[in-house]
Amino acid sequence: MPASRRVRSAVLSALLILVGVLALGWLCLYLDSLHERRRAEHLIADLKAFPFATTGFLEVRELANRYGGTAVQSFPVLQFLPPGLPWPKSPGTPNSQERMPLLRARPTCTPRDCIFDIWIKPRLFNLPFNNETSWFLYSGLAHVGLRPWAVGGRFEVRDGKLWESRTGVGQFRHTRSGSYEGLILLGYQVISMSRAKASDTHRPEYAVCVPHVTGTVSDDLSTWITQVPNAPLNRAFDVRLQCLTAVSHACRGFADLAPSAWSDFQAEKDRRNR
Repeated sequence: MPASRRVRSAVLSALLILVGVLALGWLCLYLDSLHERRRAEHLIADLKAFPFATTGFLEVRELANRYGGTAVQSFPVLQFLPPGLPWPKSPGTPNSQERMPLLRARPTCTPRDCIFDIWIKPRLFNLPFNNETSWFLYSGLAHVGLRPWAVGGRFEVRDGKLWESRTGVGQFRHTRSGSYEGLILLGYQVISMSRAKASDTHRPEYAVCVPHVTGTVSDDLSTWITQVPNAPLNRAFDVRLQCLTAVSHACRGFADLAPSAWSDFQAEKDRRNR
């Protein structure tokens, strides 16, 4: 066999092996994403039936243990964003000016006062990448149908009772917003408050709103519910996670991700515009 032919055959074999390795790697990442999405769907289903109005430390701890959650001693006080996903920034913002989570000290977890975190996301996004590496990697994965996503919640117990919970779904999509084109976060969260906190903050028992967040490029929707026996949990947690793992089309918007909450938001918006 001529040398040139042997070289071409070796190059072709190497390319086929490379393609096979890449295809196998993509399939493994996709199957892992599907597996974690199903776990997230079970969490959402459990939250629809969760006794927010009467729950205490034991029930919250059991929920956290069921989904690999942990008790934490600090509390991020900025916009919801699943850990392991990079913080989106406004176009032209230098790295030194990127928003980072602020933390405030909390006491040791006890049955009377504790905070639990639950986070579910594909294993790849648990790796400790820096922000620049994350943006580069996730942008590439988004182009081949593996978009970064996470589902999680934070449950704060005070005086032995659930004081507040924040459950969120986030996915980065490669899209355009004004002059910016790149990864943009689509984020939906459900915030439940005890009756005492809702009374202090003058919140209605159920409301859907678009929060005003500066310094980032993102699409956000929030549902606020008071922890009462007849709270509309089915509407608040009507979250469709199938689009998180769709290969050809990401979640196009809140009508795909949280249809009931989006419908309620649009109806209230139309009522105010009359």
